Amino acid sequence: MYLFEEVASGLNDKRRQLIKMFRRLNEVNTIIVEYPDRLAGLGYNYLKEFAKSLNVNIESVEQNKKLEPNEEMVNDLVSIITCFSARLYGARGGRKLKKTINELEKERQVQNINENNNESNIDKSKR
Repeated sequence: MYLFEEVASGLNDKRRQLIKMFRRLNEVNTIIVEYPDRLAGLGYNYLKEFAKSLNVNIESVEQNKKLEPNEEMVNDLVSIITCFSARLYGARGGRKLKKTINELEKERQVQNINENNNESNIDKSKR
């Protein structure tokens, strides 16, 4: 028995435990998930069919309440927008951080140059 635990969105495509689980699909016969949409936000049925072709059952402990097709589609769209906006703002945050670090490094270099110039001026005035 293998236990793969992970707290992540079904839309996240960088899930280490999920990848480890997929690599061991030929060694298991049942996958148990809390909610189907936590395994994969979109494409859950594809995963279920793929697992079935390898004689692996996917069972969910909690069943989501049955939604109307329009409600389900709205929830999917909100999940997608949330995921991509988080990526977008995360990427911007990384760029801001890099820009700030570069600016601080340039300021430090300017300070070092100014300090060196001041020291050389002091040395010249002593001569």
